[in-house]
Amino acid sequence: MLIRFILAAVLAGGIATAHASPLREAFEAAAALNPELRTLEAQRAAIDARLRGANALTPGAPNVGLGYTTDRFTQNRGFREAELEVGVPVWLPGQSRAQRGLADAEGQRLAAQIAARRLAIAAEVRDAYWTWAAEEAALAAARTRTASTAALTRDVTRQARAGQVSRAEELLATADARESEGALREAEAAVREARIAFRALTGRDPAPGSQEVLRDGPAPAEHPRIVAARLGLDVARAGIRIAEVEDRESPEIGAFMRQERDDRDSGWDTRFGVRVRIPFAHPPRNAERRATAQGELTTATAEAGAVDRLVAAERDRARAALADARAAARLADQRYAALAEAAGLGERAFRDGQTTLAETLRLRTSLAGADADRRRMQVAVRQAISRYNQAIGVEP
Repeated sequence: MLIRFILAAVLAGGIATAHASPLREAFEAAAALNPELRTLEAQRAAIDARLRGANALTPGAPNVGLGYTTDRFTQNRGFREAELEVGVPVWLPGQSRAQRGLADAEGQRLAAQIAARRLAIAAEVRDAYWTWAAEEAALAAARTRTASTAALTRDVTRQARAGQVSRAEELLATADARESEGALREAEAAVREARIAFRALTGRDPAPGSQEVLRDGPAPAEHPRIVAARLGLDVARAGIRIAEVEDRESPEIGAFMRQERDDRDSGWDTRFGVRVRIPFAHPPRNAERRATAQGELTTATAEAGAVDRLVAAERDRARAALADARAAARLADQRYAALAEAAGLGERAFRDGQTTLAETLRLRTSLAGADADRRRMQVAVRQAISRYNQAIGVEP
């Protein structure tokens, strides 16, 4: 399962790179800057070293012991003894295999954790990007309204000078133009703030043109977060196996050479020997280690179940939000079309003297609000598609 997941992630990344969108490029830039992802990737070296240690011939380094005995400061008969010993620790039964199992499980979990962390970065980049896109849409609507009110103000001013409308109506048009200019400045500030937030996350400015399509994600069981949680179970089980096997210190086999003489007139005797050190288990310590390992398994089991439920809920929520966004976008388009027609009729009526400027401005304000809603809902649909892709575990 994990191999299929990793291959799918690699292939998806390759395809996305070949057809990189601004959102994909920004995501890769954010991933390159993320300190938590760099920390996870740096752990690969530690796991590789642990795996090499598990495959070594011995569980630890050999040791050398030196000894020298003399009676020079006591009887001074010339007694001398020198000893050299070399000891090597040996694996406990099943210890090497258990450590390899733990290192393999940790390596697979780390790969899944990296994929899950990349997905979390993708969520941050997506949210920042679509926040900026929504503010850009609001800015475009504000610019449209400002241009429209400026044109109407010029027309009303010309009519006021010709005596066709009152001074009060001219001031009303001017006030509406100033209000739209204020709203435009607020929209520009919101875009600027969204751009700064995006740049802080990715190191680059957002670029227009990103639009994700609905993707076919991995099976629910292969979602990066679920894979990472379930591999945590494998690590916990491997930890229990380690606690069961390593119930004592490593035994040690040593060889020694001893040279000695009894007095000054005796010759040197050389002897060779072998020593074996066999430590015993310590039940209190072993019970504590087993309990700790079992506790980690219990925690990992609970976390895996919670992640399963959360990912399923996010999928359902994202699917419903996408349907709601599409419905709201259709309604917003219909509302805008109706108000656009009403505003056109109202302006013709105003030019013919059949209605007041206040009524025309009211229709224009409603139309501007409908235009902003329409543009915002268009972005909301694209954002809902992006969030659905996020929920099923697919990078931009």
